[in-house]
Amino acid sequence: MKKTAMTIVLTTFLLGAAGTQPSEAASIPVPVNGKAVYTNSFIQNDYMMVPAEFFMNAGVQVGWNENYHSVTLKKGDMIIGLPSGKNYADIYTNQSGTWKREYLKTTTTDRKEGTYIPLRYAAEKLGFTLSGNSPATVSLSTQQAASKLSAQSKDTENSGYKQEELYWLYQLTEAEAGGEPYEGKIAVAASVLNRVHSPEWPNTLKAVIFQVDTFNGKSYHQYSPVLDKRIYNVQPSKETIAAVQEALHGKDPSQSALVFYNPDKTDNQWVRSRPVTVKIGSHVFSK
Repeated sequence: MKKTAMTIVLTTFLLGAAGTQPSEAASIPVPVNGKAVYTNSFIQNDYMMVPAEFFMNAGVQVGWNENYHSVTLKKGDMIIGLPSGKNYADIYTNQSGTWKREYLKTTTTDRKEGTYIPLRYAAEKLGFTLSGNSPATVSLSTQQAASKLSAQSKDTENSGYKQEELYWLYQLTEAEAGGEPYEGKIAVAASVLNRVHSPEWPNTLKAVIFQVDTFNGKSYHQYSPVLDKRIYNVQPSKETIAAVQEALHGKDPSQSALVFYNPDKTDNQWVRSRPVTVKIGSHVFSK
């Protein structure tokens, strides 16, 4: 999809696209917040597929982008584009300010009664809770997701940091420690927070994360995922989000570290010269 949100035209959802298939989908009840909503569905590559317009029952703005022959789902500041006949989704949020592509193990499919998308993928990406593993037991809840969002907003408020800054802390922690043990994830997040509180470093999360120093005409990024752009492409796991929250609430396995590094991947003498506080996973933490 084109890399600008302004080109997405969200219109009243009128499906009936070309490329229909002869077989009919079965009509089943899918409870939405406890109220039965009947929708056609079929199984494709182990995915339960439903017409995109089903999500209108959950308060989602469903549209169609003719230029890209793509369904669009809009909720809050998120837009999800699912092009017909393609095995990927393009996702835009105001926080990221860019489109991110995620590949699926199934394809968005046109049928005579509508354009079908994977139910579970779309529901969970929109922040809803989908229960059940079969068409006979599946149900969707938006209230639980709203409660979780409210709790996260409360955590954000209590942390004293703006949502945008926390977004980058989640991204950096995933990029730096996605494969590290849980304590290592907490330690990475805590070390970044320690910099914010230290007079040696900038006093905001975003400034710390994106700080670039220049020495002898050469620029030095503080964190490699900023340099190689990984920070823009990762998707924080539930474990990473939980780890960052623990760091925000004061847990610090790094033992007040200000830097961390993988000794197998760096020969930077400056970081190696700092007093070591602890080793967790593949990272060495230092003051």
